[in-house]
Amino acid sequence: MEFTKVVSLRRAIRKYKTDSVPEDVLQRLFEAMNAAPSGNNHQPYRFIFVRQDNIRREIASKACHQDFLFDAPILVAACCEKDRAFDTAIAMEHLILAATNEGLGSCWIGWFEREVVRKILNVPDNYEIPILAAIGYADESPEAKPRKSLSELISYDRF
Repeated sequence: MEFTKVVSLRRAIRKYKTDSVPEDVLQRLFEAMNAAPSGNNHQPYRFIFVRQDNIRREIASKACHQDFLFDAPILVAACCEKDRAFDTAIAMEHLILAATNEGLGSCWIGWFEREVVRKILNVPDNYEIPILAAIGYADESPEAKPRKSLSELISYDRF
């Protein structure tokens, strides 16, 4: 798909079909994430793709209190070295856009109980979890939300 179309089609999906995501599709998502830039190409992150029902259910009920996270066939936990969330967000965005390109829906999750997720997933103390994302085949087609005009977002040379 053409890149600007991928960007324009990305939506926050909160309803998912039960269909699993094929391994070849997952591999393309992994490759897109791996291609993301990071400071000094350090790649200070690790992504956990949670597919087991019991683990997704535990995260959805105990750490996020958002039931739709269990409905998605994959829940991604983006883990990173402390204070490297920016690099991790770039890699997650690569992953999300690749998912859109593959016909998958996704939803970023920034509000959750990080320490609870850390314990559930056995994430070491020297890592933080800045982002979760649900990924799967969408069972809804939300309309695009209104966006600010470019003149409200962009200036040249000074604010």
